[in-house]
Amino acid sequence: MAKIEVCLGQNCKPYGGQDLVDVLKEKGIPFTTFECRSLCTYAPVVFVDDKAKLKATRDDLCL
Repeated sequence: MAKIEVCLGQNCKPYGGQDLVDVLKEKGIPFTTFECRSLCTYAPVVFVDDKAKLKATRDDLCL
């Protein structure tokens, strides 16, 4: 299973980060969250197997 990390920093959370977290929880997919890594321009940011997904969507997480 892929290692998924979702940013919930001040830009990522309102620009889709929280929505991605909600979907992951709903589907029972394990993930972790983190605070800002200074990629705010590309919000929301998700790391899948340590590779950044910038302006991440459900499709980036294969949901």
